Amino acid sequence: MHIDYPAPLPHGRIRQLLPDFFVVRGTARVAPGVVVNRNMGIVRSGDDLLLVNPVRLCPVTEERLCDLGQVRQVVRLGFYHGCDDLYYRDRFNAFFWRQAHSDHYPLPPADQLLSDSGKCPVSGGRVFEFSHSQVPEAALLVPQAGGLLLTCDSLQYWNGWTGCSWAGKWMLRFSGVHQGMQVVPAWCRRATPEHENNQRWLAVDFERLLDLPFFHLLGAHGDFCADRAHELAERAVASSFVDTPVRH
Repeated sequence: MHIDYPAPLPHGRIRQLLPDFFVVRGTARVAPGVVVNRNMGIVRSGDDLLLVNPVRLCPVTEERLCDLGQVRQVVRLGFYHGCDDLYYRDRFNAFFWRQAHSDHYPLPPADQLLSDSGKCPVSGGRVFEFSHSQVPEAALLVPQAGGLLLTCDSLQYWNGWTGCSWAGKWMLRFSGVHQGMQVVPAWCRRATPEHENNQRWLAVDFERLLDLPFFHLLGAHGDFCADRAHELAERAVASSFVDTPVRH
């Protein structure tokens, strides 16, 4: 059966950020003329590759990906992501992870569900779920270089607007995105039930997130934050939720 997979969108090269951790900055078309960046994380363990928040690559860059190792696993961390998951599942027969009900893109079905108490795709790592969110959202702690946190739409670091069109940049800014580490306002609004206060509802989840040991962070959008990610995340959480003090 022929499947019409989404074509690759413009993206950059594969870049190494940490030992055995790489990233590709891709793009997503939100609407005509409205383009924002999106990131695919690549975690290498021996000859095996784990793709987080997958972005389909052009043939030349896909060859470079294969030079790094064999794509074994694919992880979806956010409800609204997943347009390229089926391609990687079929192309590489990869083992697919997602949360229960993270089915905005219903295919492929999960080979294993991500859960706080369940198995982790990364040896020595940990799966974190935002248990209060009304849309599925997870994070993945990777024990690389003192701790790397991979997120999707919830917590992001922005150092500029590279990869975004003019309209995409202003859409993000009007939605509340700014430069620096932040709990993303638009995601917060979607994740909070209508009758609840979004300045309080998710605070418990983010307090739990700050219990994780990490120095670095990469979200599905934005930029890579090296070395100071936990410190900056503490400040972002404290400024986003009432009665949440900065930790010392």
